[in-house]
Amino acid sequence: MIDILIGHRGEPESWPENSLAGYREVLQAGARYIETDVQITADGVPVLCHDPSLLKITGHDLPVTKTTSIDVLALPAGYPERFGERYKDYRIATLAEFASLLARWPDAHAFVEIKHASVVAFGAGKVIDIMLEALADVLSQCTLISFEFEPLQHVRDRTLMPIGWVVPHWSDDSRRMAGSLAPEFLFINKKRLPPPPAPLWDGPWCWVVYTVNEADAIAPLLARGFQLIETNVIRSLLPGRAGHD
Repeated sequence: MIDILIGHRGEPESWPENSLAGYREVLQAGARYIETDVQITADGVPVLCHDPSLLKITGHDLPVTKTTSIDVLALPAGYPERFGERYKDYRIATLAEFASLLARWPDAHAFVEIKHASVVAFGAGKVIDIMLEALADVLSQCTLISFEFEPLQHVRDRTLMPIGWVVPHWSDDSRRMAGSLAPEFLFINKKRLPPPPAPLWDGPWCWVVYTVNEADAIAPLLARGFQLIETNVIRSLLPGRAGHD
């Protein structure tokens, strides 16, 4: 089981999503794979944030791409709507800080998602430049993923890194696009899957499904052809961890 589970945004059921503390805890628990999201601040600093706005994590409705890193990193980022004051001292992490943490677990692998808002604000080429620089010391431990085709093509053209495309919808057009890009990984939301017995697309990729939080849902997905399972509750699904906080 340890080799098929991905900690989606760390473990957002227990810590603010994309927080260093969450990643540290799941890695210490034995997670082999983790996933994070990256937005770029107005002054070009990559930070761990899923949404275009800081509202959910900080309570302040500020677009990341129009806010300087000094202002972004100064805001309490404890996801107050979910956790109240419990994590009030947390701050949004930079991608460089994430890379330093990942380097402490050399057998771990991170899927790092390039977000749409940052590609629109800065262009695919610049976003990739920024991310590759921040991840320079751990590139061998990373796969860049995205819904966006253009940044993944930049990665493919410039590096030997694996890439992952997040399939936006199940369709013939998406299947053709996957075939033209030939990524090492295809990610898909379980809600976008056609009902069985519809087969997964054949190709050179590893199939990844998200977000799966129930232990009894895993075996049918593996039987269907998925090789990796992304979850919000990875510690409870790791071997020997059932019932742990």
